[in-house]
Amino acid sequence: WTDGKELYLLRNAANKSKGLGFALAGNFYPDFLLWLVCPTSGRQWLSFIDPKGIRQMDLGDPKFGLHREVKQLEGSLNDDKLSLSAFVLSVTDYDDLLNVNTLDKADLQQRNIFFMSDSDYLQEMFEKILA
Repeated sequence: WTDGKELYLLRNAANKSKGLGFALAGNFYPDFLLWLVCPTSGRQWLSFIDPKGIRQMDLGDPKFGLHREVKQLEGSLNDDKLSLSAFVLSVTDYDDLLNVNTLDKADLQQRNIFFMSDSDYLQEMFEKILA
């Protein structure tokens, strides 16, 4: 999936004194930073990953909007060698959702919400990261 790129997975601290958070996303500190680096071109892909149960969350939750916020941040950085993305990896099965079940799985994946019960969720996430 990474096609020769170096992969780093870092645990993010959950507070502002040590961690990387997003004020516009409700002071959200994603659990992991997934960093891919191409050693030949210097191109980098930094993804903010948060595995969580989303059974009772609704689409208004700021964590579900982080994927848009990081794209705005990426645009403001004006660095063509850096790509930012954010993902929620749901430990809750799609069929158990209470408040976002008006959308199908494809709609949720467009919002970078993937279900860990799906066997191909990692492949699909990496494809989105590198797209």
